[in-house]
Amino acid sequence: MAWDHPRARNPLEAVSARWSASFGEKVHWDARPLKAFEDQPLEQLATSYDLVLIDHPFVGTASRSGLIVPVDRWVDAAYLDDQARHSVGPSFASYRWAGGQWALALDAACQVSAVRTDLPAAQSGALLPRTWKEVAVLARALRDAPARVALPLNPNHAYCAFLSVGVAAIGSEFWPIGARVHREAATDALQYLKNLAADVHPLSRSADPIAVSDRMTGTDEILYVPLMFGYSNYARPGFRARMISFGNAPQGGSGHIGSVLGGVGIALSAQSRMPDAAADLARTLVSPEVQTGLYVESGGQPGHAAAWDSAAANKLVSNFFTATRLTIEHAYVRPRVPGHRRFQELAGELIHNFVWGTDVDAKTCLAEFDALTAQLLGDWHEETASP
Repeated sequence: MAWDHPRARNPLEAVSARWSASFGEKVHWDARPLKAFEDQPLEQLATSYDLVLIDHPFVGTASRSGLIVPVDRWVDAAYLDDQARHSVGPSFASYRWAGGQWALALDAACQVSAVRTDLPAAQSGALLPRTWKEVAVLARALRDAPARVALPLNPNHAYCAFLSVGVAAIGSEFWPIGARVHREAATDALQYLKNLAADVHPLSRSADPIAVSDRMTGTDEILYVPLMFGYSNYARPGFRARMISFGNAPQGGSGHIGSVLGGVGIALSAQSRMPDAAADLARTLVSPEVQTGLYVESGGQPGHAAAWDSAAANKLVSNFFTATRLTIEHAYVRPRVPGHRRFQELAGELIHNFVWGTDVDAKTCLAEFDALTAQLLGDWHEETASP
């Protein structure tokens, strides 16, 4: 089970077809919308599929549920060591929990910036922001312009934007493991997003990164996006009518780059009826040879650093990997305890209501955020027990 975008489907199908020809087993990939990828319970997937693509916050559920086979049971030590040494930022480590590795980093991503460099307003390099303060200035200046600033701020991505702006302000102390969010920085982050929402493209209110990227490449309405999960496909010539150039996320006043880690892990279901074949396919998909070859050539966004370092791979995506590498190396990893799936959904709705509404103040919003933290993330800590 993948998610429904060419970045996911195309490389999986291309590599699987070649694998099938040599292994002798047919492979079928189903796909679900991005919202389901972010929220759908693991229990609904691992009972129906041999291989599941997961977001790293699901590893807490994976470690406790028995639904997923620990990776070290289906890869050897040398393979696992190569994956760890060639992690893009914290991608590999994000799938490790309770002493076990629960997925391999098939795909690496984080929130980055995006710009239509072909539009007249982007011709001056000085115009493009490097800090969140400059983002606000640009959004206000372009509020009534033909090409505007946009920012994915549907509930899930409002939550991620809140974390990113907060981390940019004060670094990892914004939300330390097992603690509450930093009160002053969190208040400022909420208010910043609310103020920014008044000036960005109206699509922002309901959009995820795919919707923004499609609008950005399908029309000339969006000049710049300060923060969205990067899809390197949109930097490929010919993928859409127009191309996007990607760069690092904005910095806060502290100099920190704020960005939430995304990407995709590939996990083996404990209920697979063909575990040996499924494991072999997964190892093939994540191998450096495939990641730097057919996977990226077919539209994938690899999780192996060999591909991010490859001049040939960067040429395919207009240097997307090189241009955003600094951001992903410093990306923030969300909580991974089982309660986070529900927490992200509710916290996202809470922050979305504050950013776009008028009936909740920042103090009340944060009080409810803290209550959700205590209720759903009460056991949030770095677990070290063996699986």
